[in-house]
Amino acid sequence: MNNLLKFAVFTAFMPVVLVNSAAIAKTNEITPIKPKIVGGEVATEGDWPWMSALVYTFNEISTSLTVDSISYESQAFSGGIAGSATGLTVDCGIGETQCSEATDKICLIERGEVNFSVKVENCQAGGGVGAIIYNNEDGNISGTLGDDFAGTIPVVAITQADGITLKNNIGTTADIHVAEGAALAQSSTCGASFLGGKWLLTAAHCVEGVDASQLKVNVGEYDLSNGAENAQAVKRIYMHADYQLDVELDNDIALIELVDSVDNEAVTLVNLEQTSLLAMENSTVTVTGWGGRAGYEAGEGPTSNFPNVLHQVDLQLMTNEACKNTLAQSFTALYEGTFTANDVGITEAMICATIAGGGKGSCQGDSGGPLMVNTNEGWQQIGIVSWGIGCAADGFPGVYARSALFTDWINEITQGVAIDQRIDFGIQAHNSPQSTELTLVNNSQLEANLTFAVDGDANFTLANNNCHSMAAGGTCQFEVNYDTADIGNHSAKIIITSDNSDIPTSSASISAQTIALAAEIKTQLSGTDAALTWYSGGNAPWQLDNTEAAIKSGVISDGEESAVMVTLSGEGELSFEWSVSSEENTENPELPYDALYLYLDGGLIKFISGDVAYTSEKVEFTDGEHKITWVYSKDAFSSDGDDNAHIRNVVFTPTAVTTPTPPAPTPTNPNARSSGGGSVAWLSLLLLTLVNIRRK
Repeated sequence: MNNLLKFAVFTAFMPVVLVNSAAIAKTNEITPIKPKIVGGEVATEGDWPWMSALVYTFNEISTSLTVDSISYESQAFSGGIAGSATGLTVDCGIGETQCSEATDKICLIERGEVNFSVKVENCQAGGGVGAIIYNNEDGNISGTLGDDFAGTIPVVAITQADGITLKNNIGTTADIHVAEGAALAQSSTCGASFLGGKWLLTAAHCVEGVDASQLKVNVGEYDLSNGAENAQAVKRIYMHADYQLDVELDNDIALIELVDSVDNEAVTLVNLEQTSLLAMENSTVTVTGWGGRAGYEAGEGPTSNFPNVLHQVDLQLMTNEACKNTLAQSFTALYEGTFTANDVGITEAMICATIAGGGKGSCQGDSGGPLMVNTNEGWQQIGIVSWGIGCAADGFPGVYARSALFTDWINEITQGVAIDQRIDFGIQAHNSPQSTELTLVNNSQLEANLTFAVDGDANFTLANNNCHSMAAGGTCQFEVNYDTADIGNHSAKIIITSDNSDIPTSSASISAQTIALAAEIKTQLSGTDAALTWYSGGNAPWQLDNTEAAIKSGVISDGEESAVMVTLSGEGELSFEWSVSSEENTENPELPYDALYLYLDGGLIKFISGDVAYTSEKVEFTDGEHKITWVYSKDAFSSDGDDNAHIRNVVFTPTAVTTPTPPAPTPTNPNARSSGGGSVAWLSLLLLTLVNIRRK
């Protein structure tokens, strides 16, 4: 049962595609993988005018790689730089540490659990002038170095087979060229459906952690190889307040608001009653997308063979009862133990579709796209591509968000008073109050008179709220405060009420965790800087491990976490050593089962998983107040290794402040006569000089 549900989590994050496919390229970002379409066919252009693609646009980049006069197919990484480099190749492993023999050489690096950007920065730190990253599975790499990539050397990606060839001939001369062109291109991450005006519907897991200012939407898209210039800018993203990224993706739905309205045909949604009737009749439905076309069995994958042109595939709806029973039987046959209908993660917010014998379905890359049915009102949307076990595997139906269940929520956001849906303060130190600003938008055509309340934990309060009266189309902000006096997990909801029943209102969920001061770590951990203040908590606090002069994660169960934090002030660098012995996802290391995560001011930097001996790490940061947090987190099932993590030798090195040398004193003229006027004149000249210095 445990292993089976791990596969559910894995595929849940993947984009969906209409295919017979099997392997999806990963990025270096720790983000959800999306599903795609297997066993389908090319869609007819114009048949699905509301079909849309979530895309990132960029100037096309050309690359070339020649090693000992032999040319190899290569690809660029988004976020990389243009440039050329020539040098002998050197094997840098997976690039987890500085490549010590890379001076004036080209680093050959295998894809693995380390972020692409870190691999390249470790190459450059060792003196490398360029980097070649080869895949650790079949197919090409489609990855990113991230928006904050600080490297200045060119990087290309190659296949696993070519990488092995170069590794067997290490020390040969390589030439790398990366050049940015003028043409605009786009890369699709998920699908979406156009609801009209400025609004689109997609899966929440497609936009979790996404910066709205960088994402774009191509409404009515068909061929991804052209039309990037038509992509529309995104204004706001609303993930459902009750979206749960758990074993199952419950309430996996989100709305995207564009900056400008689009004049395009929109899709309508099947109502809830008709959805149930269509499921009981096993009605034929169609799903569309640009996902991988290579299907795979449960526990295998990922997919591959992503098309540029839109694909579609026909499936049959199932009732939730039939879906649960089918999955329970499949799980029981495939894994040890007995599974019941309650073990498979299907909720009332979902609907399933499949085909007898498998071979057809959505897969990585198709996520967020519409599941459609032809009714008396024409084609309507009945679901949103969400998750599945394998891709088009027999006995494992695809799972979709039941769109009809969310029509009220959609109306609250698009036609009423919309609020940021999810506020997560994350892990905070005891007695360090926090606040954040929320945006409220009146999307109705009427003036709204509103009242506000916090339902739940009293640690959350509202402040500076001037949003009680809002004009039609108006926007305003107010603060949410979090009092960190109470240790533990906290949650609540912000409830908005309008005095006009014609104006629907939305609500927001708030969550936070406060951890306690850990004075014993500061006083007893060998090698730790006295300037640091330590906190720890979660399901179990970190503990001293005197046998290793280190601290180790607390004893936790499946689905729990143990957190430790240091707070500090000022610009500088934090260095430390960390290790972990945990259950590892060997099939897809970038989506770990159990792992030790590192955060800076709430943003994830890196993680380690599996059996990793002590390795050195450092975090650099600018001036101000900062918090560095380590979290040992376990998924919902199973354990392996020692099932803990360690940290030691934590040292903060502040950035040196250069103090200007004061000017030498003016020598006294022994021949000068004492004169009040003379003294005033000298003082005036000095003041004028100081003024000029300040202006310069």
